[in-house]
Amino acid sequence: MLNGSLSYANMDKEVEDEKNFLFNIYTFVLIIIFISNCILNYFFLKDYTYVIVFLILIFIMFLTLFLPNSIRFNKILVFLTFYILGLLTFYCDIIAGKDAMNYLSYISLTTAMSFFFNYRKDKIAIITLIVSFIVFFLINYYTNYSLLPNLHQNLSFTEQHYIRFYKTLEVVFCTLVAVYFIHRKEKIIIRYIVETEGLNKRLKENKQILSRDLYDMAVNNNPLFISSFSSSFPNFFNSILKINPQIIAPELEICALIKLGLRTKEIAQVTKSTVRSVENKKYRIRKKLNIPSDVDTNLFIINTFNIDD
Repeated sequence: MLNGSLSYANMDKEVEDEKNFLFNIYTFVLIIIFISNCILNYFFLKDYTYVIVFLILIFIMFLTLFLPNSIRFNKILVFLTFYILGLLTFYCDIIAGKDAMNYLSYISLTTAMSFFFNYRKDKIAIITLIVSFIVFFLINYYTNYSLLPNLHQNLSFTEQHYIRFYKTLEVVFCTLVAVYFIHRKEKIIIRYIVETEGLNKRLKENKQILSRDLYDMAVNNNPLFISSFSSSFPNFFNSILKINPQIIAPELEICALIKLGLRTKEIAQVTKSTVRSVENKKYRIRKKLNIPSDVDTNLFIINTFNIDD
């Protein structure tokens, strides 16, 4: 089996292809929630001030769909977005009162966090947000919702019932979206496990076919490796260049090393670069070869470009 760090690195690449799609989906989920709040406040609570507030939020969320990924996926901005939504829930919970059960929105926010943060990398951000939500809830609980008395809506029993019903639907809706997200991630994991097993099998076959001297040249960073590999297996590089002539020499070297069965960490050592640099080169190779998002890069190179044609 591949080692843990390599498995995580490849899985991160697979998940990266899903991130934009899932981000857009949840943005639309928030837009739907805000539209529902507009309907609730306009038709049932007759509070037109909050209708305007939620319309502004809808406009802001819609604009995020057109921002570059470097901004949308910025961890600080995502953290601030969740924190602001938590504050908004805290405020709405205060003015609507305990019986309105606005605090159920904390469940929706907490569920969504798992799809925007990586627990291994963003542990502090996740814990901070969860603790903040708990503190917000406890403040209202122990003060008996007595903060900001001048802003209390003093809702009737019927109006509180409307909010409770809406909040229940919101939690159910967000839970269903979460189940859908989990299902997509499970498909990636299962596909990765199956492809990894196939990859290991192909690597064993390659090591039996390839010259041991050529393999030793690769791992010892012999400067004659590329020329020797090209002389021994000219069809390998030619097949790659037929798909995209723009692939450059360092990327062809990565392809050859992958074909030899070297792992990402070993390739980094051979090429005297970082694991991250190798992953970036593999990502560019993936784009240039138009490798489908549901196919592992290593497996594609090993299966597609034969050395014995």
